Amino acid sequence: MKKVLIIEDEMYVRELYERVIKQAGFEVITAQDGLSGLEATQDKPNLILLDIMLPGLNGIQVLQRLKQDSSTREIPVLLLTNLGQESIIKEALNLGASGYLMKVRVSPYQIVAHVKEFLQNPNFKLEPDPKSFD
Repeated sequence: MKKVLIIEDEMYVRELYERVIKQAGFEVITAQDGLSGLEATQDKPNLILLDIMLPGLNGIQVLQRLKQDSSTREIPVLLLTNLGQESIIKEALNLGASGYLMKVRVSPYQIVAHVKEFLQNPNFKLEPDPKSFD
């Protein structure tokens, strides 16, 4: 069974994504901050959904560490955030994020569709919508 790691500090959002992704037939691991998210990669997820605004290590710092570590470098990382600063989004994509979604602009079921896309094709890239930028 494919595993998805959700690194999200907002409990309601984390539990919502966990529920819909589990209903779609995937195993889900969750973490509420960057450091516990990095530790959770020991469970070998096939995809990581990563918020940018996190306590402790932020999502950009987590992404940097993931892409520098040979054991996690190849795991696709999809950013799910409400942060729309173009410079941060471009930095994350340059660091190796596979895509970027604004939480307020996608339904949980659209997120599941993207999860399926990434799990079927780990090399898939989701280009950001320029309208997402603040």
